[in-house]
Amino acid sequence: MSSSFVDFDWTLSLVHAGAYLNIDDILASSERTTCRLRVSLPGLAPLLLSDSTNVSFGQQRPQDTALAEESSVQVQTDVPAGSKLELPVWLALALGSGRRQLASIDLPLIYKDAFTEVFDADPCMVDLRRKAPLYYLLMYNLLGVGSAQAGRMAATAARVFQICSEKWSNIISAAYLTIT
Repeated sequence: MSSSFVDFDWTLSLVHAGAYLNIDDILASSERTTCRLRVSLPGLAPLLLSDSTNVSFGQQRPQDTALAEESSVQVQTDVPAGSKLELPVWLALALGSGRRQLASIDLPLIYKDAFTEVFDADPCMVDLRRKAPLYYLLMYNLLGVGSAQAGRMAATAARVFQICSEKWSNIISAAYLTIT
């Protein structure tokens, strides 16, 4: 028998409450990541699955409600366990951390193996300003998840920072030497 939403201890997990009013943290934690639910969430399908791409559980978009009433189709409001959702990092951290662990969190694309291989080749080839403007802050937030890849992710970020800062210091030194 699978556990349900109601069976969990609902004390608030404030992993990230210290940076509540920091605009950079708000922007970094609004980045979306995929999660897989471990329990069913009754009545939350209209809230969590309001996106038109997630019409796989029997719920319908608002413009389809008239059609549902006419054809007497039952609109499902529960999100079943095992569902894959795309949520903001702040919500994924709240659902996937602490004692509850209602969801398992996947890392965002910039921290996956494909980008790690590119970073191993030449970290400065990835335009972090375009791909992940708050790369380091988002990584800091995700380290609290306790992912098995957290150590590798931190080592990659440190190497990216070190190599790119060395290249920038060489460019600045060369520019300074040409001026003087």
